[in-house]
Amino acid sequence: MLNYVVLDEKNVVVESIFYSTELTPTPQNYLLLKDGQKVGVGYVYKNGKFTPPPVAQKPAIVVESITADGEYNGHTIVSETLDEVRTIVGATLRITARIDVAGQLYPLNESFDLPISSVDGRVRPVRVVFENGRAIFNVAMPDARIWQVAEEMINSGLHPEKHMRFAGLRVVVAEV
Repeated sequence: MLNYVVLDEKNVVVESIFYSTELTPTPQNYLLLKDGQKVGVGYVYKNGKFTPPPVAQKPAIVVESITADGEYNGHTIVSETLDEVRTIVGATLRITARIDVAGQLYPLNESFDLPISSVDGRVRPVRVVFENGRAIFNVAMPDARIWQVAEEMINSGLHPEKHMRFAGLRVVVAEV
């Protein structure tokens, strides 16, 4: 059997077809593979060689800013890398985030419940709504506790094709 691949206008393999005899003439967008050569859909043909398709990158949640409301803002310290916050009981944190893919804003329009867990095992879901890849949401800090959000927690309730990357966030809420 002879294995041909069908190429689109960008020389990307869109189909693999087997024939018992050689096609003469070979259709313009068909290419006969050499014995033992294996090429899948998505491979790119350039300069006589096939390269695998680019690895799909998972979207990433990127925190852009974190502030506290009113008088609590003066008692709130946010790390430069936006991965740790120290605040006091009663503060409400306002978090701005975006969804990136390969460093570019990904215009996602979706909502999900962001699980925030404390070191004592409590989990609080916070509804986050992304519109055109951006979200602004509030998280109340009513009691002294250490809270954290990790990538594994975010992805635990999502279908695998919707998994996202996240650097993590730790929030320390102290009494005064």
